[in-house]
Amino acid sequence: MQEKSLQSKPYRLINKIQHYAWGTKNEQAFIPKLLGLTPEPDVPYAELWMGAHPNAPSEVDLGSGKRPLSELIQTYPEEILGQRIARRFNNQLPFLFKVLSAGEALSIQAHPDKKQAVELHKRDPGHYPDDNHKPEIAIALDELTALVGFRDFSELQLVLRKYPEIADFVAEPALGSFLQEEKSAEAKKVKIKQMFRTLMIKSGENPELLEKALSDLEKRLQKKDSRTEQEQLFLELRRKYGADVGLFSIFLLNLIHLKKGQGVFLKAGIPHAYLKGNIIECMANSDNVVRAGLTPKFKDVRTLVEILTYENGAADIFTPDESSAEFTYRVPIPEFSVTRWKLAADRSFERDVRSVEILLVHKGRGAITTKDQRTEFKAGDSILIPASLKKYALFGENEAEIFCAFVP
Repeated sequence: MQEKSLQSKPYRLINKIQHYAWGTKNEQAFIPKLLGLTPEPDVPYAELWMGAHPNAPSEVDLGSGKRPLSELIQTYPEEILGQRIARRFNNQLPFLFKVLSAGEALSIQAHPDKKQAVELHKRDPGHYPDDNHKPEIAIALDELTALVGFRDFSELQLVLRKYPEIADFVAEPALGSFLQEEKSAEAKKVKIKQMFRTLMIKSGENPELLEKALSDLEKRLQKKDSRTEQEQLFLELRRKYGADVGLFSIFLLNLIHLKKGQGVFLKAGIPHAYLKGNIIECMANSDNVVRAGLTPKFKDVRTLVEILTYENGAADIFTPDESSAEFTYRVPIPEFSVTRWKLAADRSFERDVRSVEILLVHKGRGAITTKDQRTEFKAGDSILIPASLKKYALFGENEAEIFCAFVP
């Protein structure tokens, strides 16, 4: 039964959980704990999707029944999205909001830009289901260990000198060119691409050489009395994935550790892999992933090496003041921003609504109040704020932490 009109009020969302193999399990399962559920034994809980993506659209609790958010937006685009957003994004929710819980490493991957996404979807819709780009932000709920972006050019040169097994696998002429001094930023990108492309393509064409290089490095590292974090990680993932070229990327990418509240933005063409941790993730509404290692899933090495930007250097980290009541993770794209609120007990503040919002309550309990309604919330709740609401107030019954995804 279709509603004649959509009330301007908050709506609870019922969201789908994705059980990818790398998710946390049993007593470590973060998502069931957040939602107040008992995890099924040995079932991985990897992602909670909040949004209207066709692979797992949220349902909206209308009181009289439930409807997929995607359908509700098509029926009431301007009421939910707001006129500006509805027109700009063709009556589509432009972001996908997630909780991600990694118990083990995700694949070495990158996301295409908008033009590349259109081409990939046209060429291979089975593996690239969307014609949209997928820039994303990861915000640590407790901590996150990840590989993000190529290390500085000079550090990469040191890596190839320190690990001759990698250097020998790259071999000439790419190796000699890469080890030469270079001042131009663009020339450094060209050399990194040449080196990385050689490494990745050769792994597929010469699996015996790849296995030998990995085995030689493994044996040498096992004999060391002390190892770096990257070396220890290599040995752990080598046991899991065997002859996987993604293992070399452990030494080539920045290994970062995000603390609670810190975030990192991943634009198109940046190689990355989440290794362990629980995060809030927000991205453009897409599920396009180009993988090239540390995964049993479909790998597309040639596409990956072509879509990477080969920028190099330390990853830029958002670091909010933990005592701050409000912090917005502003990213350089039009589809989304994320704000974190920390509500003190018995305190409230008002919020002007400029576009559709999805709220996720990470901790605490309280209420959303409007002119004529009060909506209670607790940890694990997610709530749709339609643009037509215009204004609401958040009240913290005790100390609460809430993340809000919205369109800037």
